[in-house]
Amino acid sequence: MNLNNSNMRTSGWCIVISFLAVVLFANCKDADNRLFVAERNGLYGYINAQGDTIVDCTFPFAYTDTISRIGFVADSVGAIKCFNNKGEFLFKVFNYDNGPDYPADGLFRIVDDNALVGFADTLGNVVISPRFKFAYPFKEGHAKVTDTGVLVPCGEGVDRHTTWLSDKWYFISKKKR
Repeated sequence: MNLNNSNMRTSGWCIVISFLAVVLFANCKDADNRLFVAERNGLYGYINAQGDTIVDCTFPFAYTDTISRIGFVADSVGAIKCFNNKGEFLFKVFNYDNGPDYPADGLFRIVDDNALVGFADTLGNVVISPRFKFAYPFKEGHAKVTDTGVLVPCGEGVDRHTTWLSDKWYFISKKKR
């Protein structure tokens, strides 16, 4: 048997790499905490990796196909709801541009049952509870908000939209709310 130093070094590295792989992956869990969109009779919900229903298929639209942390669905009246990867309802989301509000500076707008606006982070944590009549997204650490105002229709036909009017706008920061 011809054992030279090169073969022994290669064998040694293979053993070391194999040992490290075993040690590193021994602590990995097989659990897949993601939820996957499911459709039944034209309605959407979420199942886990084992195929168990976690969020019942009761929603006419799903914005998120895979929930790693949070995901969004629309209910029958158009309210956008946020669920976490455990299937727990967290809050309603501000509807912007025909879908859930976009994160800006790490936060997106949420709404309560009285249509007051607050902010949540992309992990599903409420950062600022809903308390504003209207609120713009955060930009460079600040958001323009108001406690009073009216929603006014603008434009005609396909250009029809609404705008917010208030004479008492002010700015908030993430730290000083």
